[in-house]
Amino acid sequence: MTDTRNKSQRGDYELEQAINFGHIDYRIKYGCPTNTYLPGNGLIGQHVSRVNLANNSCDIESMLRGTGSCNMVIPQAEIVPDIRTLKSLNLFESQPTFLPDPLVVRREQRPHWQ
Repeated sequence: MTDTRNKSQRGDYELEQAINFGHIDYRIKYGCPTNTYLPGNGLIGQHVSRVNLANNSCDIESMLRGTGSCNMVIPQAEIVPDIRTLKSLNLFESQPTFLPDPLVVRREQRPHWQ
């Protein structure tokens, strides 16, 4: 018995593959920021991809999840994190903050208070 579905045609297969891999091209082109900064003055925290935080992020995540930790044949090597140094992005320069001296209230300054 022959297959009469449209998915078995070559053109339909190529169209489905283009749809499946089209989002990857979009994420590569538009989804990754060119520069990554930590939030500074005037900004709130945001989501930072694990790829932007460390160069070996997959190895670090596997170590934290315990992947391969029970392998008795080939013990897992110790993973040294390769952390990226990110700069802070400030919208404005902050001025130095001056705090007053602590307030001291003496008892003899108020009448009828002992």
